[in-house]
Amino acid sequence: MSATTNEAKALQACVACRKQKRKCNKALPQCYLCVRMGRRCDYSDITPSPNADDFANLRQQVTSLEARLQSQNRNAGLGWNEPMRPINWNSASSGSDSRCGLDATIFPSVFFLDTEFFNEAQMSNPKPTFPVPQDVANTLGTSILDIQDVVDRYFANIHVWLPFVSKKRMEFALCNPGLELTADFALLLLAMKLIIQVPTGGPRGAISPLYLMTKKYYAAVEAAGIISLQSLQANLLIATYEIGHSIYPAAYVTTGHCARIGHALGLHNRRDAPQLIKRKSGAWAEIEEARRIWWVVMLLDRYVNLGSYQHPLATGDPAMNDLLPADDELWDEGQPTTSEPLYVSSASKVGASAFARCCQATHLIGRLIRLLNDRPSDATLRFPEAIQLHRTIQALTNLLPDDVQRAPQRFGTALALCHGALLHLYDPFCCTEENRGEHTVEEMEMQTISLNGMKAVASDVLHFSRTMRVTMEQDPAAISPLMADCLYTAAATFAWMVYETGTRDDAEAYHFLRKLLEIMSARWSVATQYLAILDKARVLLYPQAALLLEING
Repeated sequence: MSATTNEAKALQACVACRKQKRKCNKALPQCYLCVRMGRRCDYSDITPSPNADDFANLRQQVTSLEARLQSQNRNAGLGWNEPMRPINWNSASSGSDSRCGLDATIFPSVFFLDTEFFNEAQMSNPKPTFPVPQDVANTLGTSILDIQDVVDRYFANIHVWLPFVSKKRMEFALCNPGLELTADFALLLLAMKLIIQVPTGGPRGAISPLYLMTKKYYAAVEAAGIISLQSLQANLLIATYEIGHSIYPAAYVTTGHCARIGHALGLHNRRDAPQLIKRKSGAWAEIEEARRIWWVVMLLDRYVNLGSYQHPLATGDPAMNDLLPADDELWDEGQPTTSEPLYVSSASKVGASAFARCCQATHLIGRLIRLLNDRPSDATLRFPEAIQLHRTIQALTNLLPDDVQRAPQRFGTALALCHGALLHLYDPFCCTEENRGEHTVEEMEMQTISLNGMKAVASDVLHFSRTMRVTMEQDPAAISPLMADCLYTAAATFAWMVYETGTRDDAEAYHFLRKLLEIMSARWSVATQYLAILDKARVLLYPQAALLLEING
């Protein structure tokens, strides 16, 4: 490009650059972009004739304007509570085939083929134009009232313990009189409807027609080249549904797929990684939402690996300069506020929100999985790291009980993650024969910590579960499935203690936690699977304690 700076320039941009709204260097006889793209460069003044896409965009704008005018004439202030407002579906013209319009959106492959050129040419990801299939439109409803019901139930139940969809931005979107549900927005709404569904029939019933439709529609949207924050949010809700209902291996694969999408969007590194979606200047709510989305990706990636930590994680550790999510309540209200850094040089007196505590636990669980997955490592480093990790997780755990008493639905997941992480940490270090160490001082210290910690943490989980039982019975729809691993691990710990000591107090604790899993199983099928594992373990692993561990004992 430097070679053309002193040469003659055209008076205006070429036809191709004007049509695509690209920056043209006006070089003669051909501009830089046309040379790079291998196309004919035309500097004529003739305005190109409109094509079918131009007419389609014009009709879309006219329809949107008509909808706005009609809404203003009816009642200008209906907004969020407007009854039975029709939705302008961007639907497929015929049938319910999700493949209709597959070629409507062309993803800029140059983003992956030549990222540097993508940035230099100021290219962008095109707005999705993939039509919404008729069966998806029928499932979501024909009026804003149907959509509002799904959204309200989602924010009242799921958002409480997994707040990563902006409540205020969703409200603004649904208040738009000319609302047109694009493919990725419709996908997000469909995933919301899926996760608030309470299927019957156990794990088999969880693979419902709505679940299959959501998976099929997601595959169609992705095949059309649509990748956005909303499509990633939808896939995270699908993964959470699969985790909650023990749909494996789909849950494991979907979670890893979410990590890949987040990497493609550049969410893992908003400063240096290529950004497919250009960030709007000063849009605090959008930045905060993107940060929360990536934290949920890391959370699910670690949680889905807790029971099989030999598998590698799909996401890396947070960076030193990464921030925790902002205050949950202020974010829901759309009020910009500060965010605490994940790594601090000294203790902060600012109380963290419930989701920020979950993110802190997420980071520590990542360290835990990497430690447990690296057994052949040098014992001189492994045992001191385990001791330090025990202290760090315990310190975070000690901050949460008061918050759980105040808001159990919001803070219960964070405390359950911490308790579960400690139990997973202690388990492999209880027996020195399995550690393959050299019986060093650190190894003996970690074994003592683990043996005492197993009993102490199991008792803490029992105390914590008494609070959560009241909440679960009062509001079963808002139960977090991410507490199931903690309850199961604690119950298994009490079963082991009964086997070792034969005390009735431990057996009663086992039965109480088992009862809590039974309550949870009415909402999430994964609890049913954990109960089945406990029953098999009672017979196979602890036959001598069978009488105390009888289901109705």
